[in-house]
Amino acid sequence: MKKHFSLYLVFFLFPICIYAFDWNNPDFGADGLAGLTQAQKIELSEGKTVFSTTDDSKNSSLIEAAIVFNKKPEEVWDMISKTDEQIKYLKEINKIKLIDKKGNKDTIWFQLKIAFIPITYQVNHTFEQDKLYFFWSMDPSYKNDLKDLKGFWKFYPYGHNKTLARYGSHVSLKYVPAWLQEQFKKSGVEKALKAVKCYVDSGGTCKRKGY
Repeated sequence: MKKHFSLYLVFFLFPICIYAFDWNNPDFGADGLAGLTQAQKIELSEGKTVFSTTDDSKNSSLIEAAIVFNKKPEEVWDMISKTDEQIKYLKEINKIKLIDKKGNKDTIWFQLKIAFIPITYQVNHTFEQDKLYFFWSMDPSYKNDLKDLKGFWKFYPYGHNKTLARYGSHVSLKYVPAWLQEQFKKSGVEKALKAVKCYVDSGGTCKRKGY
């Protein structure tokens, strides 16, 4: 049970600080380091990923994280903003389909398969390339197997030819108590971020088996 549940949670990845947070216009300062402690900044400089989790008043889970990629921001944007290619590096995704793409928006259908049970949901993404930022939310027109989902990525220059990524993610699962979700969340996030970093830092050669 623990293994499969952890895999389920892994996908809802990509975090950062979520206080009274404006998901459509996050502000982490000119260098992207706003909100991080001095200790966290040191950890980032050492190549470590920093993150935390919180509960809001409605018991929905908020995950936050910051990570450094060994690529320029434009290169990181080019890889991570291709949302329909997540199946190449996130092994928890069973199927993925581009439903619609118009201007700076797209809609993606996802299927996870956990313990032989398919979990499906649809996500709307909005891209603001001039800000190296994109965010997503669950498509309300689809009958989703999730209660709620939203998040974002935002990228900043960091050192020499590197990128500081700020990521925020909020997921609420149906029929699963919040306290149980939290037991498995941290390990899932760590696994997914590790896979994303490997894919980006390798220039797309570090993929899951079969891709």
